[in-house]
Amino acid sequence: MRTTPFATIVIPTFNQASYLPQALDSLLAQTDSDWEAIIVNDGSTDNTRRIADDYAARDSRFRCIHKINGGVASALNTGLEHARGDWIHWLSSDDLFEPQKLAVNRQWIEQNPDSNFFFSYFTLLREVSGERERRELWGPLPAADHQLLTLFYRNYISGISICIRGAAWREIGYFDESLRYAQDYELWLRLLQKHRGVFIPEWTVVSRNHAAQGSETFPDACYYDTAKAALRFINEHSFSELLPFADLRHHETAKKAVDYALDVATDPTSFIYCLGPHTAFLSRILEWVFSDACIHPDLQTLVKNRVNAMSFAESTDDWTWMWRQLAIATNEESRVFRHNPQTHLTLAMREWRSKQIAGHAKQNTLRDYLSRFDGIAPEHFLPSSSTNSRIVFLVNVETEDTAVWLDVACRLGKRGFRPLILLDNGAGDLPTFETLEWFNIIRIAAFNSHSLPRLGDVELLVTERYAPQATWVGTISSLILVPGLSVDEIESRVLSAFERQQPRRPVIFLERVTWGGGAERVVYDIVRHLNRKFYQPAVWTMFPDHTNPPALPDDVEIVNLHASAMRDLASTGETISPPPRLHRIYHRVVPLGLRGRLQLRRVATSLKRRIRAVGQAALRPRSTSGGGATTNGITSPAELDFVASMLHHNPSAAGLAREVPGLGNGALVLSVMEEAAVAAWLAQAEAPFPYIASLHTVESACLPDIYPGAGRLKAEKWLFSAACNRATAITMPTDGCMTDLAVNFSVSSSKIRKIPNPVDCSKVRWLSFQQTSAVERWKASSPVFRMVHVGRLDPQKNHSLLLLVCKELKRRGRTFSLAIVGDGHARPDIEKTVHEYELQNEVILVGEQANPFPWIAAADSLLLTSKFEAFALVLLEAMVCETPVISVDCPVGPAEVLNNGEFGLLVSPNDPMAMADAVERLINDPQLALRLTKSGHERAKLFDVKNIVPLWEALIDETPAIQEIINS
Repeated sequence: MRTTPFATIVIPTFNQASYLPQALDSLLAQTDSDWEAIIVNDGSTDNTRRIADDYAARDSRFRCIHKINGGVASALNTGLEHARGDWIHWLSSDDLFEPQKLAVNRQWIEQNPDSNFFFSYFTLLREVSGERERRELWGPLPAADHQLLTLFYRNYISGISICIRGAAWREIGYFDESLRYAQDYELWLRLLQKHRGVFIPEWTVVSRNHAAQGSETFPDACYYDTAKAALRFINEHSFSELLPFADLRHHETAKKAVDYALDVATDPTSFIYCLGPHTAFLSRILEWVFSDACIHPDLQTLVKNRVNAMSFAESTDDWTWMWRQLAIATNEESRVFRHNPQTHLTLAMREWRSKQIAGHAKQNTLRDYLSRFDGIAPEHFLPSSSTNSRIVFLVNVETEDTAVWLDVACRLGKRGFRPLILLDNGAGDLPTFETLEWFNIIRIAAFNSHSLPRLGDVELLVTERYAPQATWVGTISSLILVPGLSVDEIESRVLSAFERQQPRRPVIFLERVTWGGGAERVVYDIVRHLNRKFYQPAVWTMFPDHTNPPALPDDVEIVNLHASAMRDLASTGETISPPPRLHRIYHRVVPLGLRGRLQLRRVATSLKRRIRAVGQAALRPRSTSGGGATTNGITSPAELDFVASMLHHNPSAAGLAREVPGLGNGALVLSVMEEAAVAAWLAQAEAPFPYIASLHTVESACLPDIYPGAGRLKAEKWLFSAACNRATAITMPTDGCMTDLAVNFSVSSSKIRKIPNPVDCSKVRWLSFQQTSAVERWKASSPVFRMVHVGRLDPQKNHSLLLLVCKELKRRGRTFSLAIVGDGHARPDIEKTVHEYELQNEVILVGEQANPFPWIAAADSLLLTSKFEAFALVLLEAMVCETPVISVDCPVGPAEVLNNGEFGLLVSPNDPMAMADAVERLINDPQLALRLTKSGHERAKLFDVKNIVPLWEALIDETPAIQEIINS
């Protein structure tokens, strides 16, 4: 005969007299009556004691224990100490058991006699409405081998649904009383490490949702406690111990386990990250995969690819910063990973500081949690100068005192910075990646273009010597220190690097739109790298954007002058009227001789009548062609087209004249391309200010394409020439462009400066590492000589020549593949030619690519066939990607970029035979390809944005202020 009950139900309660009777009644309603219930009154001050004693007096299966308040875990442990049943259940005093709960458990126990742990679905009871909703699990039902790993993602076990063999519970120990909200979660971790859980797909319990619950009064504390418990558990268990029932010697089992672990690790919403991003779980994965214990080498590639994919998020947050650091470590040839324990307190402090610096809404809840449960007052430890800027230290372990840099990094970490120390000369037996309290250390073989670009953007690079490797770090600024400085001196200089001179000079980049072609990419790079200590850049656009541009730094204001003008007019109900501006330009800017030829007064009078009719439409950019009959008494096409030009440029000029003076005496406008230069010049009629005309093309070839009408072209040429001659300075990327401007537009050579277009070497290199399925398919399906062409699909890029080269190569019996990257109106003609030349198996058109650099990196050569290129930035980008280049020697950029063929193969324009010969040279001569790869890589570094921006800064400093312009 049994002397102990089959089931023990532990019921912890504190001040829940209004709910306790319903909970106890649900036990009395059980269809299986072989149970005992232990009611643990945890120091209640309401009527709980009387209710519990009353039930115990009426039914001997109830036993009461009254204790001082110690929390839920303490109450549960007290009950467990007195439990006599074979199987243990937990019922919160505000919840209910369904009548069949114990009977269902008994049935499943009999069907699974070797199991020790069961759990089920639950029904949610909403207190406010009384509505009952049958719920699935809080998280996904995991595969049998992955039950423990899934808890790192979500706590899918409803505590009141559990049924645990008493002996198993006593084996693993009781609840952790230091956890006030995640005591159950922590116990499930320990339990599942020893025993597989069995899921019962039935609704056996009712969980009540009401305002007085701890999960409702301080919901974030539940998540923080969960992350704390998970971190402790990870610190105490290896990867294989987190998969206690998986045979990791079996390849498919191991692959599924690693893949699933990475699914959890790469999800920022996983419970393990509730106290902020950390590498604890990832280090357990890496520690096993890159050790001798893992007998499946392909899993290293799996992990590396997943880490790389995570590192390409466009974000500056801690999450992305963590993945980029891991990407460097996992891509090293020699990798050693060891888990080093991370404490929840350090993690929580870092997360709180990050939230405080960012002004995050959750900073106060985390502060309260640390104060209440860890006795920490974080604000006492955070200096007022705190920032979360990323700082990278390049340290040579052979020549520098590593301890000094570790001390500096620790100090800066406590201030809220995000330091990283990179040690070169390899790791040896030391771990490649090491997490310390306030920063990480990565030991790599060398500082080069294979490792450093993976960091993405950082705010500051610090090194103790001239570091040409800085090219490959995407740093906004660099600090090169003299050797032998103390910790205090280094810290002081780093802090000084983030101080900003007041006032900083406003530099306005005026461009047509924020993103379009090469000129906009140049602006993007310059704006990102302009020294914020001295300059405050802003981007003003003349027309609305038609694409989604890449994000500029947060401190860069973007203003659309067209939209601004429309808002101003909408608020006043006025329409814009250009005749007053035309009148001012007529008298202040247009030479007397030209006034007679244009008869501008009569034009303005006629135009005024037309503007009354079109109203606000005068703000919209207009493009007209010359020729044909005219109206309103205007008989000269040149007159009409001049007026059309004025209408086109007027809104931007008006916006500049209105806005620039408000920026102060030091404001400078950097007008980008032709339209912006003309707008800046026209604005001088009302508000003189200095402007630099930044031009990027062969203007004599470009302007006829923009303005095909003869009359309009004549007017625009005159306006453009005048704008250039009035500019403080003009920049051009190549000697050929400079000569063209001076000769064909009568611009003084003394005004023109050559500043090459920059290439962001670290950014391009980093993006070239990104894996895409389309590129991988191309590489797999084309194990031959691969070529790539990148550019918009229009006649200027001369795809006709490109396809003739392919036709000739095929005729010669060469096997190759060409990927054409880009899009445009010439695509149908290109596709037609591909079919005519029977090149369908050799040529693929992949369309426009947000990131073309993986295509370039996957190719054996990049081909450029343009009719003209002002600079040919794509050649430099290919060289950054370590791809040899073949280019036609077209006007005017390629020869300058390649130094007349020293760093790439140059061939005569429009000569398909010569270009086919050049391709064959690369195919036949691997040493030539290797030489061009190495030399081109070095050549590209000369044009790196970090070398070009100082040229811009010097020119800006030379440019006079507004008052000097007025006085002159």
